[in-house]
Amino acid sequence: MLLRLLGCVAALAIACGQTAALAEPSPAELLQKASTNLKDAKTAHIQGTGSFAITSGLSISFDFKLNGDVEIPDKSRLATQMSLLGQSLAVDTITIGGKTFSKGLIGSGWTVTAANDPQGAVLDPLGQTDLSAVTKVTEVDRPVIDGRKTRHLSYTIDQSKLAEKMKLQSASTPSLNVSGATATGEIWVRTDDNQIVRQTVKISMDMAGDLGIPGAAPASGTSTLDISFDLTFSHLGEPVSPAITAPPTQ
Repeated sequence: MLLRLLGCVAALAIACGQTAALAEPSPAELLQKASTNLKDAKTAHIQGTGSFAITSGLSISFDFKLNGDVEIPDKSRLATQMSLLGQSLAVDTITIGGKTFSKGLIGSGWTVTAANDPQGAVLDPLGQTDLSAVTKVTEVDRPVIDGRKTRHLSYTIDQSKLAEKMKLQSASTPSLNVSGATATGEIWVRTDDNQIVRQTVKISMDMAGDLGIPGAAPASGTSTLDISFDLTFSHLGEPVSPAITAPPTQ
């Protein structure tokens, strides 16, 4: 009788485990669920680090730190600190209404450019939250972050979709040709609410022509651009204060 009871308990435990496993989303399903949840939250505070490098005809590289807020799908306000050519720079950017406003690179006031140019699209971390072109999602591990369980996933971006996106963006800059774009990333998703808490992204592409860098002549050959982000997300769904609005320009 005891053996039969133990057998029933074991069978029940196995069945419960199988049911839980079946109920758990796959890595690809979890990634899309987390992406949807971030969009539904509509707001987030972002902190992070990154690196930027152009090699070949023109060689420039620097690391940067950023801090700010985003309103999904198309608003962000970020403060970025970097060291470029031996100088420390503090750059403020606001992306809103299809335009990017910048202060700290040229002059003392705000300047405005189209937000859909390739450089702006790559440098704006808000663009990295779009996971619609993700492929090859795998699970790495399940660490605890700030006392909460997460699932750590890795992914690649579909190369053909990324190339199509970059070509559409480079159409706004006819003198710039973008090719060979690749991107990979990792993401940490909380298991209790399926929200993204951290994301890393690495992007590489070949660029030829006017790179849009002040004082630099158009590249005579092809340059390779490499950029990476390591972002943390917090205060999801909380009101952004002050509101993100377009600043006055020169």
